[in-house]
Amino acid sequence: MRIRAMQAEDASTVAALHAASWRRAYRGILTHAYLDGDLEGERRSVWTTKLSVADGSLGWIAFVQDVPAGFVFVRPREDAQWGTLVDNLHVQAAHQGHGLGRRLLHTVGGWTAVHTPDVGVHLWVFADNVAARGFYQRVGGREVERTDRAAADGRWLPEYRVAWSSPDALTAATRG
Repeated sequence: MRIRAMQAEDASTVAALHAASWRRAYRGILTHAYLDGDLEGERRSVWTTKLSVADGSLGWIAFVQDVPAGFVFVRPREDAQWGTLVDNLHVQAAHQGHGLGRRLLHTVGGWTAVHTPDVGVHLWVFADNVAARGFYQRVGGREVERTDRAAADGRWLPEYRVAWSSPDALTAATRG
């Protein structure tokens, strides 16, 4: 397994990973019409923009045998109270359960420990995404808030904010 920083030219690769992940994990959460539409094209547009804007956001792609298998993307100091936002974390189904998501979060913890050591780390997860919620709990995340938020398919859906009190807490929980 190899993890490297995302680059602007990775937009299509990240979009394909993102769309595949959403179609599998969010079936029954987001609408079928949205998931079955041109999701990859829509995600490509999103990622082309995200990876070309110099706003301090950054991400990493994980490769297994030189094949893209997952990614994580963060927005440092996104929230005054909760700190750095893990904006996206996705691992292909074939690679789940093998430590890839843990390694990606560990990468985030290591980076934030150096660059934003004084703030925590957080993310949002759909309330109905039971598998992801279980994973975040196993790696030390605490559900600290539940609210309805705008989803990509245009509806408002319940989500939990999952938080780690510090980069060190995230790094310690994802070690190994």
